[in-house]
Amino acid sequence: MEEIGQTPTSPHYIGQAGEHLVCYLFHMWQYNILQPLNPKSSYDLVVERDGNFKTIQVKTTQNGRKVSLKKSMISYQGVRKFGVYKEGDYDYLCACKFPYVYVVPFSKIEATTGFSFSLYPQYKYDLNDPQTYEYRPTI
Repeated sequence: MEEIGQTPTSPHYIGQAGEHLVCYLFHMWQYNILQPLNPKSSYDLVVERDGNFKTIQVKTTQNGRKVSLKKSMISYQGVRKFGVYKEGDYDYLCACKFPYVYVVPFSKIEATTGFSFSLYPQYKYDLNDPQTYEYRPTI
């Protein structure tokens, strides 16, 4: 049996945990959250508030200083390839490094292949800080 609270070892579970953190945060900010039915979408979530829809890409790390921004693509032959995101693929990047979630507009991201947490302190939200839930960003 697995012990509850163990660190996940699979990147899939780490990614899923990050998506759930982002969902929690946006629910606390009173946004509606939708998930695309197509797993090949260039975004992971859609958030909506007052009729405004924005697409979200979620990237997660356990203890790294940066996350890769490469997107996984599978060719028709079943070979996994990687590409870079381009304008229009998503509106906001949510980079997770628990207990922090960075909510960064696509237009503010400087590098196309990686996101360095230290470059974006103004977009950092601390899930342990009660004020995080009182002052939501307007996206």
